[in-house]
Amino acid sequence: MTGSGAVARGHYSAASDDGLMALVRAGTAQAFSPLYERHVAVARARARHLVPRCAAEADEVVAEGFLRVLEVLLAGGGPTRSFRAYLLTTITRTALARKRREAQELLTGDPAADEAAHTRVDPRPYQERAVEGALERSLAIRAFERLPASARQVLLYTEVLGMSPAHAAPLLDISPNAVSSRAHRAREALRAAYLDAHVTPRPFPPGCAPVVGELGTWARRALRPRRRSIVDEHLGRCRGCRDLADELASLNTIRVPETPPRLRPTG
Repeated sequence: MTGSGAVARGHYSAASDDGLMALVRAGTAQAFSPLYERHVAVARARARHLVPRCAAEADEVVAEGFLRVLEVLLAGGGPTRSFRAYLLTTITRTALARKRREAQELLTGDPAADEAAHTRVDPRPYQERAVEGALERSLAIRAFERLPASARQVLLYTEVLGMSPAHAAPLLDISPNAVSSRAHRAREALRAAYLDAHVTPRPFPPGCAPVVGELGTWARRALRPRRRSIVDEHLGRCRGCRDLADELASLNTIRVPETPPRLRPTG
């Protein structure tokens, strides 16, 4: 049997990711096995990064994520390139979906009790729940901790404590207009840092490390033109960084809220 890349049955491991995806999309499910073998380690690392307290649950997220990708490909959909980026985005969405299901399982069938459970678990709109749930809180806090001190300070007053620019201005020793401007920049920096927090910690080649550190801002289209040109040039020749950039760009379309992640302590 031949397919994309003229790969013979039994020799799928010699094909590229793109060629294997084309074979699976054409109905050759066996071609998915090399994709699993190539990417299961990074998928497991991502799942354990998102679900750090339970290795067994993280492994279930990995299995469910791979199954979802396989089903999409067999149905004729899914990516045509950057399999890893698509897979890791699916892993992230799967982990969040499991968290939502767990919240639903807390309901008892008693209206009064269920209303109280909704209030305790997730009384807010979906986008805010997604970043304030147990899964997302650690990422939001990690993103917050990456910001410069001045950005953390203005977000503390305006977002965590809910102060108006007029009330925060004397504490920051700047004008209310300057507070608004600084808070706007800080919120955008937090959104970019929130994307960066999804990157599984691992060593990167020296030439890649500076680019990786800017991919959250790149995905938000907030890099200055000269820096974006440099990053784009690197992405054009580095497949690993290109996959990571595609993943963060995909996450940006489905995960990053228009208001920053809430960092207000609970309890």
